Amino acid sequence: MNAKRVAEIARGLAQIRGGAIYALIACTALALTLYSCSEPPAPPPTPLPPIDPTRTPNAIHDSSQDSAPPPDDAPFTQITAGKLHACGLQADGTPLCWGSDISGSLNIPAGLTLSRISAGLNFTCGLRDGGAIVCWGQNDASQAAPPNGRFDEIAVGRDHACALSEGTLICWGSGFPNGAETIQEVPPISSIQAGFGFTCGLTPNDDMACWYNHRSELSITKGTFVDIGIGLHHACAIRTDRSVFCVEEKPDYYSYYLALSRPPRTKFVQISGGWHHACGITESSDIECWGSGAPGAAGQRMSAPEGKFTALDIGWRNSCALRPNGRAVCWQQPDVHNPYAQLRRALGGVKFEWPVDLFSLPNGDIAIAELEGTIAAYSNQPNAAAAPQMMLDLTDQTVCCEDDNGLLSAALDPQFEDFPFLYVYYRTMSKPANGEDMPELASRLARFRVENGQAVRDSELIILELPQPRDRHYGGDIRFGSDGMLYLGIGENYLSQKAQRLDTLHGKIIRIDVRGATPEQPYRAPPDNPFVNNPDALPEIWAYGLRNPWRMDFASDGRLFIADVGGQTQEEVSIAAAGDNLGWPLCEGNRCHEQGVEADDNGLVAPLFTYGREDGCAVVGGVTAPQLNNGFIFGDYCSGRVWLTEYDEQEGWRTRILAQAERQLLSFGMDADGTVYVLSRGDPVMRLQIDGED
Repeated sequence: MNAKRVAEIARGLAQIRGGAIYALIACTALALTLYSCSEPPAPPPTPLPPIDPTRTPNAIHDSSQDSAPPPDDAPFTQITAGKLHACGLQADGTPLCWGSDISGSLNIPAGLTLSRISAGLNFTCGLRDGGAIVCWGQNDASQAAPPNGRFDEIAVGRDHACALSEGTLICWGSGFPNGAETIQEVPPISSIQAGFGFTCGLTPNDDMACWYNHRSELSITKGTFVDIGIGLHHACAIRTDRSVFCVEEKPDYYSYYLALSRPPRTKFVQISGGWHHACGITESSDIECWGSGAPGAAGQRMSAPEGKFTALDIGWRNSCALRPNGRAVCWQQPDVHNPYAQLRRALGGVKFEWPVDLFSLPNGDIAIAELEGTIAAYSNQPNAAAAPQMMLDLTDQTVCCEDDNGLLSAALDPQFEDFPFLYVYYRTMSKPANGEDMPELASRLARFRVENGQAVRDSELIILELPQPRDRHYGGDIRFGSDGMLYLGIGENYLSQKAQRLDTLHGKIIRIDVRGATPEQPYRAPPDNPFVNNPDALPEIWAYGLRNPWRMDFASDGRLFIADVGGQTQEEVSIAAAGDNLGWPLCEGNRCHEQGVEADDNGLVAPLFTYGREDGCAVVGGVTAPQLNNGFIFGDYCSGRVWLTEYDEQEGWRTRILAQAERQLLSFGMDADGTVYVLSRGDPVMRLQIDGED
């Protein structure tokens, strides 16, 4: 019987019996990453982006709000743009919001009237006539829990907010774990604007003063400024002569911010900062935008609506402006486009629905593993037609494709000429044991003998079978180290506390010796494994404290890079060594959940790089690139961004963006020549062409 059908029967029986373990989760997206049971759709050509795929699982969502344009019959006096929603104030002070109702972004308190309004990522705050502040929407960092008091101005950033009370700056939300904080270091300021982790205002001398939340650092930019626009890591200001000056929080750190340092020479009367760009209203009341996505020439216009405007605000890519009659216009800027690398179609341009792994074959061809349970070989010649040769078909015993069920990883034996084996890690139904009356969902590591380019089905040797009955978080990446050992990443199967326990393989990187494997002894735990002499630990464990390690890779110097999918706030990339504790669930990235626990303290290994929900929803690793200083290339499932993290002798570890994929990223791979390939859902396999390469 087909394994898919077995899974359906098992789940149906469990539902009848009330067994939640096998309950059918109606997800169609690859859940190696997401909390939501909805597949993030491709952005349609409408004014607002689609629903954020990182929203709370099973949350009720009105899809009609996904890309709703601003109302055309409600004139506004103020406008503000968040990530996927926008709000305006009507003449009587009544707020009106539209877009995606993520975390209650559109849940305006009843009977509310405001004098000012400001939107953050997924929340909004307003100032009442009497000076009190009210907020609604996402509140995971207490950003929607404002302090009491009377205030004169308010500014909302990504997930924090600040307000002025007689020139004194008071902030709350992300970066302020003890609640609302009065920033003593900042001089009396006015005209505040909040960005993605900092807040700026004008001093009495018309200098620009910026306070960086997480670094508790004040920066003063001298000048005579009249207006400020704040973005991700940049701040732009209008001088008294109406020219624009921009400064970056981390100059040259991310190459795609460089265009922001070259604003146009146009004269502006208002400015606003966005994700990787800035826009301003000119003296002639037009809108002009620049930054990421612009060809780079000073004054080169990015997409913006035509006509005359009186007010402007930019969120993530979502931008809104008001015409002289108060009508709102909203539009979307293109996402990051970086000239450093390009994505080029490979393998004849054939499209793959769920390509999850790519590796090189001894003859130079490329093997593609797909989630459904197949592995096929494709010619790696540039002009060759896509004529695949099936290497292995496990669709009859692979449970696929809800959640992250399916064939998750494959690898050839590093000494393939002497040991012609193919190793696969896939989801299946284990055989009933101990009198059980139904099979159990499990993750299986197996080996097949390869003859004439094909895996022999009846040669399967089950090396390891781990019961993982809960939906999602199975991990699933096979890598061989230079020591000849097999390393396997295993997720915690939605049982987070198991990641810290050493008596289970859940949430671990295991290291095993598979040379000479037999049915009686399919593997051995190497005697130099870090916990082999610990009677309370499983000897296979090499590193622990992982949530869902989706792809890892060894650099030539032996360092193991791991991309571990985060929970509510952060994705992370780490380097792991034998015995390391990567922190989950004590820490998520650099955010530690237990009081007193630090990411680099108490035996925990701090991540190399983290990013939050503004950059995506789930990290996808990754391969090391010898041609890029042995850096680690990885991306994000939702945003499609591709990054490189590498070591610089002067700056240390740094991360920069390489490219932008059009669809959801699933995996990466490399051929024998070191060419990196990017695998996306429903798209051709793309070759990563580094700038300057042929």
